[in-house]
Amino acid sequence: MRDLIPKDKHDLDSIWRLQQHSAEEISEILPELFEWLQDINWPVANELTKVLPKYGDILIPHIEKALRSGDPQWQFSLLQYLIRELSKESSLLVRDTIQQIADNPTPSEILEEIHLLARETLQIIGKK
Repeated sequence: MRDLIPKDKHDLDSIWRLQQHSAEEISEILPELFEWLQDINWPVANELTKVLPKYGDILIPHIEKALRSGDPQWQFSLLQYLIRELSKESSLLVRDTIQQIADNPTPSEILEEIHLLARETLQIIGKK
């Protein structure tokens, strides 16, 4: 399965191959896949936000970890792209963490306006 981890930011072939596997098959490489979401400007990051949502609830611990990381770029990628593509059921599982960012942001989350993006994402989740 390690061959499904992108080799570089342009390795879109690995993303295509990833789609051919089940959640159980890719579960061991999810931490490495989530690292690619740290910068949405990377071509593989954008594609991952379209592919990963099909894996549903298995993503939740990784989403939670990234949202709590304090890395505004990573938080942005998840709030603006990945979480909005999740099913309603899966997105509701991370609602409390998003609500915490919206209600009690850190200074860096305020500076980068992540708390505002969290509020917007909560509204979108609520409309699903």
